[in-house]
Amino acid sequence: MKFFILALLVASAAADRIIGGAPLSPNQVPYLVNLKRFGSLMCGGSLLSSGYAMSAAHCNTNAAALTVTAGDHSLSSNDGTEQASNVVRTIPHPQYNTNTLENDIMLLQLTSSISQTSAIRYATLPAANVDPAVGTLCNVYGWGNTAITGSNYPDVPYGVSVPVISNADCNSAYGGDIYDDMMCLGYLGQGGKDSCQGDSGGPVNCNGAVHGVVSWGIGCAYPNYPGVYTRVSHYISWINQYV
Repeated sequence: MKFFILALLVASAAADRIIGGAPLSPNQVPYLVNLKRFGSLMCGGSLLSSGYAMSAAHCNTNAAALTVTAGDHSLSSNDGTEQASNVVRTIPHPQYNTNTLENDIMLLQLTSSISQTSAIRYATLPAANVDPAVGTLCNVYGWGNTAITGSNYPDVPYGVSVPVISNADCNSAYGGDIYDDMMCLGYLGQGGKDSCQGDSGGPVNCNGAVHGVVSWGIGCAYPNYPGVYTRVSHYISWINQYV
C-alpha cells in the first residue's frame, strides 16, 4: 500500500494502482517479493539474500503476522516456483520519521532460507551514493490495486516505466517535503504513470539495480505530483550491516 500524505496507510485514492503499466510475465522480475499480513497482500519488496528482504518502513507491522514470498506470479494459484518464509524480525531504519517519511526503508529477516533458482534471484543494489541521472527511465513493480475507484487488486504483478525527476523540481511540486534520501519519478505536468497503494515497498529498477523503494505521494499519477521513493544508494552501508 503506497503511503499517502493526506490519508496515510488506510486511505484509498481516486486512482489507486500501478497506473499506465502492464502485467509482467512469470518471473520477469525474479527478485520481486510480496509481503502478506495474515495471508493478505500488504506490500511489495525485494529479495536481497537468502535471509533478508527489503521493503518500506511504513509497511512495518508485527513480524509474526508476515509472510514473504519469492518466485510468486499468480496470487490465487500455485505457480510451482514459490518459496515462502515467515519473518523473524522487521528492521525499520532507526531514523525513519513517520511525519516527514524520511528513511522509509526496512529490512526483513527471514525465518527460512530462500535460495536462488531459475525463477528467483537476489536483487542487485547500487553502489553507495551512486544514483541514476535525471531523465533515466526506471521500472516500478507491484501487485497494487488496478481499480480507479474501489478495490480490484490484480492477480499478477504489474510494471510501469517512469523517468527520474530532479529533487529540485519535485520539491517545487511538494512544497519542500522532498529530502536528500528521497527520489522522484513521473511525468510532471502530464501524469498518467505511477505506482500507488498496494505497491508500497516494491522495487524501482534503474540501469539494472534497485535504486528505489516505493514510498509515498499525493494521489496517484496526478500531473503535478510525481511518485516519491526511498533512495536506496543512501543506505548501502546500513544494509550491509545485516545482509
